[in-house]
Amino acid sequence: MTQTMPERRAWSLRWRLLAGLMLPLSVLMGVNAWLGYDRAVQAANEAYDRSLYLAARTLAEDLQWQDGRVELLMRPGTGYLFEKHIGSRLFYRISDDTGKLVLGAEALPSPGPQQEPVHYFALVQFADARHLGQPVRVAQLTHVLQTPSGGRVFFIHVAETREAREALIQTILRETLGSQALLLVAVAVLVLLAVRRAVQPLQRLRGLMEAKADDDLRALTGGWPPELQPLVDAINGYTQRLGRLIGIRKRFLDNAAHQLRTPLTALKTQLGLMQRQSPTPDPALLQAAVRTTDDAVRLTAQLLALTRAEHGPDMDKTAAVDLVVLARQVTEDQLWRAHAAGVDLGFESQVAHWPVQANAILLQEALSNLLDNALHHGGPDTHVTVRVVAHGVEVEDDGPGIAPEHQAHVFERFYRAAAPGVSGSGLGLAIVQEIARQHGGRVELHSPLAKGRGTRIGLVWPVPQV
Repeated sequence: MTQTMPERRAWSLRWRLLAGLMLPLSVLMGVNAWLGYDRAVQAANEAYDRSLYLAARTLAEDLQWQDGRVELLMRPGTGYLFEKHIGSRLFYRISDDTGKLVLGAEALPSPGPQQEPVHYFALVQFADARHLGQPVRVAQLTHVLQTPSGGRVFFIHVAETREAREALIQTILRETLGSQALLLVAVAVLVLLAVRRAVQPLQRLRGLMEAKADDDLRALTGGWPPELQPLVDAINGYTQRLGRLIGIRKRFLDNAAHQLRTPLTALKTQLGLMQRQSPTPDPALLQAAVRTTDDAVRLTAQLLALTRAEHGPDMDKTAAVDLVVLARQVTEDQLWRAHAAGVDLGFESQVAHWPVQANAILLQEALSNLLDNALHHGGPDTHVTVRVVAHGVEVEDDGPGIAPEHQAHVFERFYRAAAPGVSGSGLGLAIVQEIARQHGGRVELHSPLAKGRGTRIGLVWPVPQV
């Protein structure tokens, strides 16, 4: 016993749009947050480095040469800066050009070989180091102090612990992440509202389709977004085709119910009369029953042929059909019937080949109905010719012809112009005209031809097709 896997539920368009918009936006906003955070940290470090440089510059200005040695005459503001620096602590060290300690903390590190140059101060360098077990930022300022014997070079090192920097960086990080999170939430809400508004036409379309009655085949109208218009056009096209198919079936049922009722009623009556006769039925009644049955069979076949012709727009008409070959085949198929009816049936062709773009089944149906019409109404001892000409195919007979008052109506369905005693359904020429119309052609009728007799009906195209 096999088990079928449950079908995975497809995502709705709303969630697809949300995912398609929010995922890239989240990535872009994350990258933007990282870049903004990095720039903010760089700006904060540059500001603190500038402050560190100013501290070193202040110490350098407080250096003086007295009694053959360098002294630091720290002004009150400078002492306050080093003693009560807010958020972090400052340390300093002053050494001569030989590296010998002159003033300050001896253990204070100097920038190593990987020190960071600052382009806007030519005589200052910065580096990260550790002092007393804590990370510090060190600035080294090269200062030339004037002495009686000339200028001497001193190195002023100022180190600052990183508490204030780290606190500022953490604040920048929190503010950056918080602002980006709020922005992402705001964007998500706006996108959700925009998506909900964007899919409203789909909700409207669904509502219109659900509200349609079973017999409502009207096209959907109204302003639709360009992206939705192809779907609406496809629905309208399908509805139109469905309506046409329903109409064809309805007409077929109406035609069949109306036309088959008469021969079947007559057949029932004739069979009832034969049952009352004993011991043997009247041969005339038997012949009439056979004739009625033949008429019912012929009518049923023509009703089906008409329905198939009305389905022509849904059938392939792109094949190349040689009209000469097709007309000769239809003629040969009817030779036995023409011989039995005493009709001289012939075939002529004025061209060797006459290709047309058509559906071979429908075109054969049209030619068969033209020939059937001539054989059925021409009578015995007539001549019928199927002829392929330069503009189409025609069927000509020298029978009684069609009276002028009937010629305007013979292509109407169920219109009968036959003489009394000649059966018929009035569908043959209607079938021919329907097939001709669907193939871009037309039907031409000429009657009488000579001495008040004869009929020529042609299935023609405006120009030869290749």
